[in-house]
Amino acid sequence: MSPSSSDSSDDDRRPVRIGPAPPIQKKTKSSTFKKRKHECSRLMRNKWIIGGMSVLILLIILAIVLGVTLGKKTQVVYEEPLNLKWWQNSTIYRCYVTSYGDSDGDGIGDFKGIQERLSYLKELGVDVLWLSPIQNTNTVSGTDVIDIKAIKIEYGSQQDFRDLVTAAKELGIKVIMDIILNHSGSAHKWFKQSQLSTSPYKDYYIWSKGKVGGINDTRPLPPNNWISLYNGSAWQWSDSRQEYYLRQFWKNEPDLNYRNPQIIQEMKTAVNFWLGLGVDGFYLRDVAFLYEDVQLTDESQYSTSSDYAFNSHNMTRDLAESYQTVNDIFIGTIQPRLGGDRVLLMEANDRVMSEEKWFQTYQMMTTNALYKLNSTFDGLQLKAIIQQSLEAFNKTNVWPIWSLGDETQSRISSKFNQLAVGLQVTQIFLPGSLSIYYGEEIQLSNNPSIKYEETVDSAAKEAGQSNFTLISRDPFRTPMKWNSSRHAGFTSATTPWLPVNNIDSTVDSQKSKTNSIWCTIRDLVDIKKSSITLVNGTIDYPMVDTDIFSFTRVHPRNNTGFLIVWNVGNQRKTFSFNDVPYMSNDLTVIRKVRTEGSRTESVSVKKSEVTVEPKELIVFSFWKQ
Repeated sequence: MSPSSSDSSDDDRRPVRIGPAPPIQKKTKSSTFKKRKHECSRLMRNKWIIGGMSVLILLIILAIVLGVTLGKKTQVVYEEPLNLKWWQNSTIYRCYVTSYGDSDGDGIGDFKGIQERLSYLKELGVDVLWLSPIQNTNTVSGTDVIDIKAIKIEYGSQQDFRDLVTAAKELGIKVIMDIILNHSGSAHKWFKQSQLSTSPYKDYYIWSKGKVGGINDTRPLPPNNWISLYNGSAWQWSDSRQEYYLRQFWKNEPDLNYRNPQIIQEMKTAVNFWLGLGVDGFYLRDVAFLYEDVQLTDESQYSTSSDYAFNSHNMTRDLAESYQTVNDIFIGTIQPRLGGDRVLLMEANDRVMSEEKWFQTYQMMTTNALYKLNSTFDGLQLKAIIQQSLEAFNKTNVWPIWSLGDETQSRISSKFNQLAVGLQVTQIFLPGSLSIYYGEEIQLSNNPSIKYEETVDSAAKEAGQSNFTLISRDPFRTPMKWNSSRHAGFTSATTPWLPVNNIDSTVDSQKSKTNSIWCTIRDLVDIKKSSITLVNGTIDYPMVDTDIFSFTRVHPRNNTGFLIVWNVGNQRKTFSFNDVPYMSNDLTVIRKVRTEGSRTESVSVKKSEVTVEPKELIVFSFWKQ
C-alpha cells in the first residue's frame, strides 16, 4: 500500500502551520554537540569563511563516531528556543484538587497535598498547573459557589494557596484556575437575598412569574420551553419569592443575571482578588451560557421531548452578549493591570471559533475534539477531526490546547480502551499545547465499584439508587494513586472522600518500569519541549485509511522531522512512504507504543517498508531532504 492509495486528497495534504512563524533569535553558545553541529553547517554555507572548514570537518567526524543516541531521555537535533509566550510550549496538568493529595488526614485533597507533589509534576515535564474550581462551594465536588472571593474551606487557607503558588513558581510552574461565571450556588447570600423581591439583590438572577395555566392550580407554568443541560425544565420554582428562577445546570446552581451591571462589577472584583493571590490565568467556565434572550422566547424544538438534545438552544446559548461581556470584564481588568502576561482560556466551540473578533480576549482555547470521537474510531475519522480543528485554529492567533479528559466525563482509558494511549501520544505531537488530566499519565480509569452509599455527586444521589450510576461523575474523580500503601498514598484518613480505584497501577510502579506509559509520556514531552519542529512546524498526512493514521511534522529551519504512524486496526500492516519526497530513506524509531507499554528503540527502518502491529503507534524521526 502506498500513500497514493490513501483516501487523502491533494488539498487535504497541504501542510498547516499554527500561528505566525516567530523570528529567529540570535544564537547563543551551547555545550551540546548538536547545536555546534548546526552552527557549523551554517558556516559551511558562508563560502568566504575558509578557516572554519577544518572545524567543520572535525565536527562531522565526531558526528559519525558519536551518532545520535536515543535512550531513556531521547535527544533530537533542534534549533535554538523560540521567542514564545510561556503558554505556547507548555505541558498543562489539570488537577482535580479534591482527589490529588490529602495533607491533613481528613480524606479530602488540599493545597498542601498538591504542594508536596510539585516535584513530581516537574519530573513529568509539567509547566502549568491547572486547578479545578477552588472557590468556596456548598458541596464537596460541586460548582455551587457560595462566595466568589473565598477559598474552599476543605482545601486550606488563603495563605496555603499563596504558598502553593509561590512554591510552584520557584520550580518554574505557572498556576491557572477555573473561574465559574455563569451561576452561583443556591446557598449563596446573593440568592438568599434575591428570593426577597424587595432586596437590593432582587435582580442578581433571572426571575419570571411564569405564565397562566398552573400546575394543579397551585402555581403558574414555567415561562417557556427552555431545557436544562441535564434535561427537564430549566426553570425552578421558588416558594419564597413565588416565582421561577433560571438554572441551566442543576437546581442548586441559579444563573446570574449579566444584564445587571452589578453582576459584571462583582466579577471584576473577583478577578482582581484572584490575581492578587498570584494566579497566572483563568479558564472561563460556561461562557456560552451567560446571556439568554431577554424576552424569554421559546426555543425551536425538534420534538416535544424534555431531553436537552431536542431543543435548538438559539435563545439560551452562545449569544453575542456573552462574549462581549467577557471581553469587557477581562480586557479591562487583566491586561491594563498586568501587561498582558496572564492567560485566558476557554473551551473552543462552533460559535466562538466562527467569530474572530472574540479572539482579542483569549490567548488559548481548549479543544476536546479527540474525545468526541467514537470509542471505535478509524484513521479517516481521526484525521478529519484533527484537520477540522487545526484549520479553525489557523484562522486566528489563538493557541490550541489538546485535552482528552476532565472531571465531567469518562476517563479516556475507560472510553477508548486499547486506543487511549495512542490518542495521548498523538496529541503530544500535534501543533499546540498538551493538557493532561490527573491520572492519565498512569492510565487511571473510571472506578466502577462506587456504591450508592459512597456516592458524593449531589445530582447522582438525587437520582436515587436505581439511576445514580447513569449520571454520577464520581467514577472520573477518584483519588490519585501514588503507591501501594493504604488508599494508594492519597490520604492517611480511615476513609477517603471517594473510594480508590483498586484496578489500576500506581505512580511508583509506573516510574519503576522504563517501558511504562508514564515514562513514555515523560520522554515524549521532553522531546516536544526541545524541538522547534513540534512547537511551530507544519503538519501533513502522508497516509490515512480506515486502519492507518499517520502524520509528519517538519519545519523549514530544522533538518529533523517526525513521522507518527498508528495502526488503529486489528491486522498487521506493511506499507511504503516512498511518495513522501521530503523524508529521508532511513527512519529512526524513537518509540513503539502499545496499550501494555512501550519500547525505546534506536533502530533504523527503510521508509519503503514500514510495519506496524495492531493498535501499535510508532514515533519515527527522519532527516528532512
